[in-house]
Amino acid sequence: MVSVAQQLDDNEQFSRLAIEFERGYLGDEGNAKTVHVGLDASDTPDFIKRSPLKTMDNNFGQLCSMLSKYSEENLGFEIYSRTEMLLRMPLADGEEDKYPPADIDDGDAEGFMHLMYRRRLTVLQFVGPAGGSLKLLPMKEGDQEIDLAADPHTMLVMLNSRYEYSYSPSGKALALQTFMLAEPAIYCLEDEVQGNVENLTGQSTGPPPPPGEHCTIESMYCRYGMQADGRHQFWQGAAKASCDGLTEVPVTRWDHGPYFDPDQQFGGSYTRHGCFGIEGVDLFDCKFFEISPMEAKGMDPCQRQVMEVSYMALLEGGYDKRSLQREAQHIGHFVGIDKDDWMCMGAAGMLDCGGGAHGAAAAANAITSNRFSYSMNLKGASMTIDTACSSSLVCTHVSKLHLRFKDYEPMPASIVNGLNLMLFPGPFVGCCAAGMLSHDGRCFTFNSTADGYARGELCGALCFKLKQFDPSSGSICCLAGSQSNQDGRSASLTAPNGPAQEKCIKAVLRECKLTPTEVDCIECHGTGTALGDPIEVGSFRKVMSATPRKEPLVITSSKSNIAHGEGGAGLAGFFKCCLQVSNCEGSANVHLKVRNPHLDMEGFPCQILSESVAMREDAAYSGVSSFGFGGTNAHAEAWGKNIMNSRGCMVSDPVKLFERKLAKAPPAEITMNGDDVRDWETTGLDPAGQIGDRYMIELDEDGVATWEKVDEELVDWGDDFSLQGTFNNWEAEAMDRSDSILGLWVGEITVGSTGSEHFQIIADNDDEKVYCPDRPNCTSKVSQVQGPKTAAKEKSWVIRGAPGDKFKIEFFQQEKRRSVLWMKL
Repeated sequence: MVSVAQQLDDNEQFSRLAIEFERGYLGDEGNAKTVHVGLDASDTPDFIKRSPLKTMDNNFGQLCSMLSKYSEENLGFEIYSRTEMLLRMPLADGEEDKYPPADIDDGDAEGFMHLMYRRRLTVLQFVGPAGGSLKLLPMKEGDQEIDLAADPHTMLVMLNSRYEYSYSPSGKALALQTFMLAEPAIYCLEDEVQGNVENLTGQSTGPPPPPGEHCTIESMYCRYGMQADGRHQFWQGAAKASCDGLTEVPVTRWDHGPYFDPDQQFGGSYTRHGCFGIEGVDLFDCKFFEISPMEAKGMDPCQRQVMEVSYMALLEGGYDKRSLQREAQHIGHFVGIDKDDWMCMGAAGMLDCGGGAHGAAAAANAITSNRFSYSMNLKGASMTIDTACSSSLVCTHVSKLHLRFKDYEPMPASIVNGLNLMLFPGPFVGCCAAGMLSHDGRCFTFNSTADGYARGELCGALCFKLKQFDPSSGSICCLAGSQSNQDGRSASLTAPNGPAQEKCIKAVLRECKLTPTEVDCIECHGTGTALGDPIEVGSFRKVMSATPRKEPLVITSSKSNIAHGEGGAGLAGFFKCCLQVSNCEGSANVHLKVRNPHLDMEGFPCQILSESVAMREDAAYSGVSSFGFGGTNAHAEAWGKNIMNSRGCMVSDPVKLFERKLAKAPPAEITMNGDDVRDWETTGLDPAGQIGDRYMIELDEDGVATWEKVDEELVDWGDDFSLQGTFNNWEAEAMDRSDSILGLWVGEITVGSTGSEHFQIIADNDDEKVYCPDRPNCTSKVSQVQGPKTAAKEKSWVIRGAPGDKFKIEFFQQEKRRSVLWMKL
């Protein structure tokens, strides 16, 4: 471990803490060079992850887990989490100038201050090679100091409420350190917002756009299942109607009867369903694209679809054929496709692909992208990419890289197209032989009956430009970030690889400078396979659970609507992400009845949708992953604002708006009186605050917040308590004081003919001393009890029962501690 630390030092990873922080981290008169190491972080070098430091970090985690079971009962506090492992080594002679103290601002100081107050246990592992001495300094007067030897291979676990410490190494000595922490302070607003609330309504809600110049989506066009011709029809079918676009194989493609073999007796296809989303694949306006009828006759229908669909995206993006013919543009064209039924049909003797001068280009995959560039006079990069199911999302990533490369002939725009056509029964037979397709002919994504995927055909295209996001100029949303990687050598060539998927997602979050909590929705690859779905959800769980969330993460998958579009599936998923962020709405998953028991959802705050829901704010991030069966993974994040509908996301609620502005407030002003954090002062939330403490918060016009603790001694909690509500026409009805339990008051309510009754608690018959729940029409017994204050009648508890049912109401109140319970008699 010492050699690993030395390697980090040689790589200039060590630094010195701010002088004001050294006592808190390093003990009294502590002085050392340090580095925080996150062993689970994707950017941590592999030589650290393979070193004994990984084992020591696991040991810290195991110790935290073991102590958490007994800490509340025996030590009086609950362990919530721990900090990343800190490596510390003493400064050698002459290293003072090499490691100057770090500079800090109010944000750093506020974070450190709250960390020190949350700290409950300090754990020190002495590695060596040198030893040292350790002195425990009591916090209480009269207690004795304790001298200990800090020998290598020993560990100290210290209770921070009892002791500080002073550590003096006798030479070069590595020590590992972590803090075990209490739960962070969580506050909620309980009173009405007062003052100039009009200043709150003008603010933008939701996460900000990605930093820097934006890669915007200027146009979108698709031919997807559900007979969706264009993005608006697709959104109506997927989000509003939750359509299932799958049908039996139409006879206009082939007669599936001879191939249908539900019992697999002769090696046929056990399914006869698919999403045949494009009508008239044999039709093509060759004259518009200046292609002769003879050449068009032998053209692969995939080329025909790309020509038409990509042109629609190009046209909506501001370019038309006539202007491009006059003056060429350096616009790129990228097509994702993973198979060619047309060539298979020709090889099987089912058709004549057309020979002569045009035969070689009729079905070549390279020509699928190149033909459009040739026809439209586009001189940017033009390529067809095949990475199996991730082809079109990889195209999206490659397109972004070309747009951002400006050293030579920068591209003003790019078109990305992803497609798949089903023209030939061969893939159905082959996939059924491998057991890959669903027996019921549907993608039962996330459902317990998931047994394979259903095949689908589609063609969609997007136009990207590098500019600032501006809905007034036609911008729909932004490609916030994208990444692609490979599984490498994993369980098998075709098996999904969870760690590789995690790295891909984390890389995109770093590019976007996002935290997991800022992502509202994920569009899963979600093919409906027993192996793939749990691995994918597990990867998202590990990434998205890194920080606590207030709202659940929304999980969707378009394959339940339009099946698996194979080479075009990745772009179809991103297409849906663009629509979800521009509508600020997550669309439903179809065929979701009973959740797949193999999905690891424990401790993962997420919501797999069975109906469409609005996002939490009026701007959102939505990400999509796509995985090729050969191991090529891709992930992309879309950001957008609600520009498609008039629905606001709680923008009229002053309390919600106040919370949002408070969350964006600059750091509190910290007055650092010396190196003892207990002597510091803050204008923000008191880090020593206890449950039930109340604060008055003021926000000025610049968004600066000032917190002032309310003196609880001045609060009149009330002497006598009564029930008021719909059952007594909101007239106070006295409650009885309990003789056996101090602070407990008991009343009774009889349910009337409506089957429900609303009630509040009122103290001393004073309308300004009402106790109520934290939400209107509350049916929860564990909701926060607010008051005493003035409260509207809507802020009341609701009990439900049959007419004539009697309920016992219990109100417990001892200063800041209060609760309301009810039970049927």
